[in-house]
Amino acid sequence: MTKEERYQASAKELLRLVGGKENIISAAHCATRLRLVLKDESKADVDGILKVDLVKGQFANGGQFQIIIGSGTVNEVYKRFIEIGGIAEATKSEVKQAAAQKMNPLQRLVKTLSDVFVPLIPALVASGLMMGLNNVLTANGLFIPGQSLVEAYPALSDIAAMINTFASAAYAFLPILIGFSATKMFGGNPYLGAVIGMIMVSGDLLNAYAYGTAVTEGTIPVWNILGLTIEKVGYQGTVLPVLAASYILSFVEKKLHKYIPEILDNLLTPLLTVMITGFVTFTVVGGIMRTAGDMLTNSFVWMHDTLGIVGGMVLGFLYSPLTMTGMHHSLLPVDIQMVAAGGSFLLAIASCNNVAQGGATLCAMLRTKDKKLKSVAATSGVSAMLGITEPAMFGVNLKLKYPFYGAMIGAALGGGYVTLTNVLNTAPGTAGIVGFVCVPASSMLNFLIGTAISIAAGFIFTYIMSNMKKFNKELEKKETAAEETEDMSADIFPEAEKGVICSPLTGKAIPMSEVPDDTFAAEVLGKGMAVIPSEGKVVAPSHGEVSTLFDTKHAIGITTKDGVELLIHVGVNTVELNGKYYEAHVAQGDQVKPGQLLLTFDIQKIQKAGYSVATPVIIANTDDYKNVEGLKNGEIHCMEPLIKLEES
Repeated sequence: MTKEERYQASAKELLRLVGGKENIISAAHCATRLRLVLKDESKADVDGILKVDLVKGQFANGGQFQIIIGSGTVNEVYKRFIEIGGIAEATKSEVKQAAAQKMNPLQRLVKTLSDVFVPLIPALVASGLMMGLNNVLTANGLFIPGQSLVEAYPALSDIAAMINTFASAAYAFLPILIGFSATKMFGGNPYLGAVIGMIMVSGDLLNAYAYGTAVTEGTIPVWNILGLTIEKVGYQGTVLPVLAASYILSFVEKKLHKYIPEILDNLLTPLLTVMITGFVTFTVVGGIMRTAGDMLTNSFVWMHDTLGIVGGMVLGFLYSPLTMTGMHHSLLPVDIQMVAAGGSFLLAIASCNNVAQGGATLCAMLRTKDKKLKSVAATSGVSAMLGITEPAMFGVNLKLKYPFYGAMIGAALGGGYVTLTNVLNTAPGTAGIVGFVCVPASSMLNFLIGTAISIAAGFIFTYIMSNMKKFNKELEKKETAAEETEDMSADIFPEAEKGVICSPLTGKAIPMSEVPDDTFAAEVLGKGMAVIPSEGKVVAPSHGEVSTLFDTKHAIGITTKDGVELLIHVGVNTVELNGKYYEAHVAQGDQVKPGQLLLTFDIQKIQKAGYSVATPVIIANTDDYKNVEGLKNGEIHCMEPLIKLEES
């Protein structure tokens, strides 16, 4: 079968398997995936899609049904897909808008919370881990009977005090971070959002943590404005009030832009926006949302205190499905408020879930015969233990099904134990083995026991289910399909010589597993390395031909003179920028030389738009090589060795 025939056959089969033209709302593609919005995703035959020639994987996210095909090939399949179906072409942003409209109210709420809080996770995790380090230094009896490290070694006291200052800053001024992120998400000026956050934790207000004492003593400060008494109380440790304030600010700002003359817009709109939002927040919205936040937090505390071990097991069991749908991000505000109230049980349960996924993945690695899947499972299993579950969950466990079920059981058992022993985190942190530093010294052992139970149970139940007849048949089918795919790949791509691929960028080299995208992190499109660029330039790593150059200029494919097929994908989800901030200096079909400039891009503007600039450098024809190995982590300059290829 020729390439043209394969493109045509795959497109025709995919159109049938997704439910036909009548089931498609819109269709677009990025550098590697066919991105569809379907009227009814239940009509799509996922198992059938995974068996289609040229398809490398499938997942659904954010209302989009995504089919992984690969660089270069996806363009050809998409072209025939819309021709056969008579479907109008759509841009990535149009598909995204269609996907958002398709969501139900709960999905939109979860997406909103995710969009607001996911960008804040690095700041919260860094602060949480520093709090954990301070716990280790100041915990009595953790290393020395009857003493803390600070007491035994007074020279450490100022170090601990400095770390505590660094750690507490993000939480003391959390409304500023939320105000910036939420206002940006709601379409307002994020800097005005940050100003509202600053107002809500101003030093002129009574600190929220001192509110209870002030009520008892009758010393709550107030403003008296035209007979209206307004409490001068801050919003430290709260989440919902600043979310509501950010939404109001964005709404008011948009209305003012619409009605204020352009000549006065820059002067009056920011002034009136902040004043109106501030007044509404302190008089009405803030108090209501503070109460709502307290009620939400109390409901989780009630479940923990009343249902006990049963509640912990149920939450542990359900945490993986929550993660799979992205709904776990909606628990972050609850965790923050519970920490502010004295302690949260969510980190321990989330940690049990993550390590259970890791244990299940490592079992799957031992059980599967698929070499590619075995390699993905080895790296992603370890990553899950450390708190990064997406590669393990989407790249292995959901694909095979039985490891996912085994992990759910492991998370339930571990969640029950940490609930029974009342393990609480006093700071948000990374949900994994390292999360033990965020719990008090008296609970660290129980935290580690709980995670050990989850790992062992996840591994054992995965092994048990892998021997069950139903799952064994599914495993054999998937391995047979994988072997057929390997044989097919060997026919398509010629053998390549042993060689070294140099870095096309200057920056920081990282493993593919650290790229914030499930498909790249699980190496579904091929093995390789990634670079977080410090300079906005991509150069040719060797002699070759530009085999693919996308209109959006965010990704480029190079076929080297040795037959290595490279995909350089600048940033994550940057196809949504539609070429903005990118410039191409070559055309498709051009012959290039080592070091020749291919692309330039504006790092700061891309990051400011909310995208990661982590750049995967993928060996698209990974199956042609016995081994693809990263040569360097950390600082790297363009044209330094990055990847080593070993012939089959």
